[in-house]
Amino acid sequence: MMTQQKNSARLLPQVLRNTCGVIGLGASLFALSNTSFAACTYSIDNEWGSGFVASITVKNDTGAAVNNWSVNWQYANNRITSSWNTNLSGSNPYTATNVGWNGSIAAGQSISFGFQGNSNGNTIERPVINGTLCGAAASSSPRSSAAPSSTPPNSSTPTSSAPAISSRSSIAASSVNNSTPANNFAQNGGVESGLTNWGTTAGTVTRSTTDKRSGSASALITGRTAAWNGLTFNVGTLTTGNEYQINTWVKLAPGTPDSVITLTAKRQDDSDSSTYNEYTRVATITASANEWRLLEGYYTQSGTAFQHFIIEATDTTISYYADDFSISGQVTQVPSSSSRSSSSSSSAQTCELKAPLKWTSTGPLISPKNSGWVSIKDPSVVKYNGTYHVYATYYDTAYKSMYTSFTDWNNAQQSAHISMNGSRVGNAVAPQVFFFRPHNKWYLITQWPGTYATTDDIRNPNWSAKQRLLQGEPTNSLDFWVICNDTHCYLYFSRDDGVLYVSKTTIGNFPNFSGYSIVMEDHRGNGNQYLFEAPNVYKLDGQNKYLLMVEAWPSGPRMFRSWTSSSLDGPWTPLADTDSNPFAGNNNVEWPNGKWANGISHGELVRSGYDERLTVDPCNLEFLYQGQAGNSSDYNTIPYKLGLLRLKK
Repeated sequence: MMTQQKNSARLLPQVLRNTCGVIGLGASLFALSNTSFAACTYSIDNEWGSGFVASITVKNDTGAAVNNWSVNWQYANNRITSSWNTNLSGSNPYTATNVGWNGSIAAGQSISFGFQGNSNGNTIERPVINGTLCGAAASSSPRSSAAPSSTPPNSSTPTSSAPAISSRSSIAASSVNNSTPANNFAQNGGVESGLTNWGTTAGTVTRSTTDKRSGSASALITGRTAAWNGLTFNVGTLTTGNEYQINTWVKLAPGTPDSVITLTAKRQDDSDSSTYNEYTRVATITASANEWRLLEGYYTQSGTAFQHFIIEATDTTISYYADDFSISGQVTQVPSSSSRSSSSSSSAQTCELKAPLKWTSTGPLISPKNSGWVSIKDPSVVKYNGTYHVYATYYDTAYKSMYTSFTDWNNAQQSAHISMNGSRVGNAVAPQVFFFRPHNKWYLITQWPGTYATTDDIRNPNWSAKQRLLQGEPTNSLDFWVICNDTHCYLYFSRDDGVLYVSKTTIGNFPNFSGYSIVMEDHRGNGNQYLFEAPNVYKLDGQNKYLLMVEAWPSGPRMFRSWTSSSLDGPWTPLADTDSNPFAGNNNVEWPNGKWANGISHGELVRSGYDERLTVDPCNLEFLYQGQAGNSSDYNTIPYKLGLLRLKK
């Protein structure tokens, strides 16, 4: 049972639904009956003082498929800063249209898209959605489903900000779909053996045979008086560091208007009664009394011991059913990369990084070959679906950006080198690329000034237009680097002044950063060589340890220094951080095919995953770097090429 000191209701975002007309579609698409329309739901998924994350769900209640949908709405003061799973246009009012993959909504099916916005110092708004297709939804009065002021006796009011959110997007589906995970280890998820493993935080749970998705029964909760009153399901002990896929099906009691249902993972309470990080929201959908809908998400166990999952509703008094609870992904030992969303390392062992480190280098793998290009540098590399995707800087008469992809390093030079000059994103100098799971988007981070762009397809270098990344960015900032843990994202950057800087924001507020602090300083020499540029930070697979690398420029060629920490907040302990004992530099690199580069400069480790956690396998480290392959009196025309270091075992 839920304790009285902490409860997840206070952590649930206040979700208000506005049912209203939404979509304008060409008459040639299909013929609408006078009584069949789409149901449209606007939800606040997360909110904090300066902003919010919201979503719109459109369900097709017609008898035919909807193709190429469009939605529009307007705020008084709030403004949108980014969006996903839609093409967004306008600057208030806004219009959202489908992307290629979600343009068709089959009869009885629904789609959802999301966006993030700023409150601009005002309250979070719940706008009316305007259109012509959603007439059926307007027949029932909109009702607030905000979390109520009532809480369990003696409950504490949390002082923390938004709750932790599972780093995967939830999936809403109707009962015609079934994605029950393989190797399901939930016991009695179908409620066939009484109420074994089923329970409630408050309210009354019964085994009902009145309605069920499959089998002979379902679990029904009634008598709810607050949003935190929910069904619980016990799955036993979960392995720390392992990711799980969780599915359950829900349906509202007869006559209940559509309402938001949330799946929350609950860990055992710790000794801190003022913070609420024991709750992680796994998935959220808009449920219906007319059909069973799938509530699906992913959860990674960390922190205190796991307690149970909670199926909650933001409307405080509604009753609802749950059935066919399933969970997969159980292991007794976490492999070297526990992320299902990231490509994992082939090694299951854990390797400690210990100085001194020794590397071998390939010859140049990516060199300028297009007309007028004199250098390629600052690479970002992501291995995704068996293909290496490299974004980098090139120089002809100015600094510009390029993209290439290949499946084998030996073929990198033969692949097309595509210039991004003239694209929407323009030139993205010193790029960093990763997949941000909460938004289901690829992000590109770049400099001059610090900005971000997004895409749904890493293979397409035509990213969105750049948007500002750091409010209050100091002058001369460069080489921006993002890494996230389960609750926060960190933005590291340099200024060529002997100082490493960082800014921090919540997962829900990403990609909006403001303010910054100093990570470390080193003003030896003339004050700017020992903490120079190109900070890299990674999470080591299978370990509670982060690796920090910063390019240094001592009296000799460029090299990398390194530190480790159990937290992205530090403190950082030196690993290999001197010219004679570097992380990577001339003094610890061998050149089997002949030395072609002077110094080891700006690059990236090849990750074991591809998402915002930036995981690397310390047993199989590879580092794609820029090597100085010649000299020039003009720094801009130094002939940099890209090579690969491999750590010697």
